[in-house]
Amino acid sequence: MFIDPRDAEWPFKGLYERIPKVIVESETGRTHTPAVPGGLYLCRSRDGITWDYLQKVAIPFLCDTQNQMLFDPWKKKYVAYVRAFPEVNGPFRYKRCVGRTETADLLELPWPHGINPANKKPAKHDFPSINDELKIVMGPDGDDPPGPDLYNPCMHVYPEAEQVYLAFPSMYRCWGYGGGNISAGRDHRGNFFNDGIFETQLAVSRDGVQFTRYRTPYLLAGMIRNRTGTDGDLDCGLMMMGIGMLRRGDELWQYYYGSRRTHEEKERAEKEGRRGEAIFRTVQRLDGFVSVDAGPRGGEFTTPPVVFTGNRLVLNAACHGLGEIWVEIRDEAGRPLPGFVQTDAVSIDRNGTAQEVWWKQGPDVSALAGRPVRLRFVMRSAKLFAFQFITSN
Repeated sequence: MFIDPRDAEWPFKGLYERIPKVIVESETGRTHTPAVPGGLYLCRSRDGITWDYLQKVAIPFLCDTQNQMLFDPWKKKYVAYVRAFPEVNGPFRYKRCVGRTETADLLELPWPHGINPANKKPAKHDFPSINDELKIVMGPDGDDPPGPDLYNPCMHVYPEAEQVYLAFPSMYRCWGYGGGNISAGRDHRGNFFNDGIFETQLAVSRDGVQFTRYRTPYLLAGMIRNRTGTDGDLDCGLMMMGIGMLRRGDELWQYYYGSRRTHEEKERAEKEGRRGEAIFRTVQRLDGFVSVDAGPRGGEFTTPPVVFTGNRLVLNAACHGLGEIWVEIRDEAGRPLPGFVQTDAVSIDRNGTAQEVWWKQGPDVSALAGRPVRLRFVMRSAKLFAFQFITSN
């Protein structure tokens, strides 16, 4: 579900999947397939409670779970991120991936997609999965270990920065399809056809199409305390980030699902003792997704040219006790500007999301507004998350 900022009458929208059920006549054995084709459909509501289900297909493919639609305020279009299975011999190796389509009009159905006559219907379904009919924007690749799928996009348009897209995909490392005692009895791996564990990662983009995915856990998994996983934290098995992000002061709140079971069927997991699940809140600092880090021996970097408005520069940085950051401002050609050289800088040495930068003559940078400048950051034992120019008295 999502809120449509362009539709005051029907503000609540959602995607749902239809999988036609084949009806078998008991007398004759003949089969009938419902006239409504399978695929993803659009629903809408005036109040978020009572829903109107549109009868024309939006995306005529088998997309399974974790599909998502949102309004992109930068492109002024609606964008869907849905599950796809690209070609077997392609870079994504026929694993779960994320396909993308966009439309200016939600009600102009179906939404844009290509046609691939060679794409065949998978077993037990009367319509195909997405192969190359949509652009694939995220998926496993050669930098991942063998086997994982990119299970879900969990896409956000980040409201605290200009044209920033954040995704929190779950990487699903399947222990193997088809069963078999691949754990030699150590645990339940291999006892279920489609089983494995998740890792939630972070992916960032400036256009919602090209993503940089960080190959480290964004959420840290809970601890297990026995080999079967029946004893452990409530999020020691499955973990999946929820869509949505709340700002509370200089904190960001997100919510995720966790359970003791793995990707196995819930009934089977509970029968074997892997019971328990919960919704968790995770809290981090504003803009705290990635950082430039310097160790005790120090380091530095210089930005590309930036043009700003305002009269103050503030840093979102963690320096704690022994860390420091100095800022030097240079002209477009890279020459230090008088009064803003490193030897004039007063170091930042605390932990805060909006620490004002000073030089010997004070914090005012209004004389440089409107012209291209470069910022040179010299750091030691520090983490820099973001910088921003603001207007302040």
